[in-house]
Amino acid sequence: MKRPKRLIRELVYLLTRLSALIVSLSPFRLHSLFSKILGNFGYLFLARSRNRVLSNLRIALGKEKNRGELSSIAKKQFANIYLGFCETIKAMKWSKEEFSKLIKIEGEEYLKEALAKGKGAVGICAHFGNFPLMLSRLSSAGYPINTMIRESDNQGLEKFFREIRRKLKITWIPKYPLSDSLKESMKWLKKNGLLCVLMDQHSGKGVIVDFFGRQVQAAIGAATFARRMNSEALPIFSLRNPDGTHRIIIKEPLKLTKAEDVRKDIMENTACFMKTIESFIRKYPEQWFGWLHRRFR
Repeated sequence: MKRPKRLIRELVYLLTRLSALIVSLSPFRLHSLFSKILGNFGYLFLARSRNRVLSNLRIALGKEKNRGELSSIAKKQFANIYLGFCETIKAMKWSKEEFSKLIKIEGEEYLKEALAKGKGAVGICAHFGNFPLMLSRLSSAGYPINTMIRESDNQGLEKFFREIRRKLKITWIPKYPLSDSLKESMKWLKKNGLLCVLMDQHSGKGVIVDFFGRQVQAAIGAATFARRMNSEALPIFSLRNPDGTHRIIIKEPLKLTKAEDVRKDIMENTACFMKTIESFIRKYPEQWFGWLHRRFR
């Protein structure tokens, strides 16, 4: 059994490298068209993924949108996955000027004000738009930015991903071992850095909160860091514009509950963070990658 798994991993790695090479050599104007074609292909033939996306969409948005609208969102999401890969590969060769031109930052004053307090800042983030480009753009703008990343079990693929992160000047903390990542995250905040926390996926060790009217388990890392380090919690999202450019939207700090009951505070603040994420997903559902995951269990 080990050999077939190893062969599959090697095949995935080789196909990813080949795709990256093709993307790097092809004109950027073709990527949107290719992404739509591949997105439709994926929607039609990746039945398991399609069914999961549609199931999640029905749970979250089924009362607001009809079957055709949900199907359209699903197809766009598949296309955005491929488009995000193309954008990231191309961005490896962008200059600082190109980053500034193609990715605008809105609400930057909130980030500056938060860091001016010297307590660091926790970014409330989700798998939205193009997260790697968001990290890279904020880094190129001079902000001390970091994030926790679950590294791939595929060694070849992880080596390639690390190469991409380094070229995009993305700093990261490996999620595992968890005890080390927690220590490094708090050290980063103590140095007055921005720690972007992806908290939109299921967490078996999280707290129960409301999300699209359903009870889900949500990660408590962001709320824990913000409370323990007295850091501001800033919603930060990456959005893709219709013309292919991007926006980083930074919202004003969320008001955190801080009383004697630590667990209650963390639960309430985590619920607040998830509601903020939900509001963005409702506005731009096709840009959230979370539909592919088992978010509602």
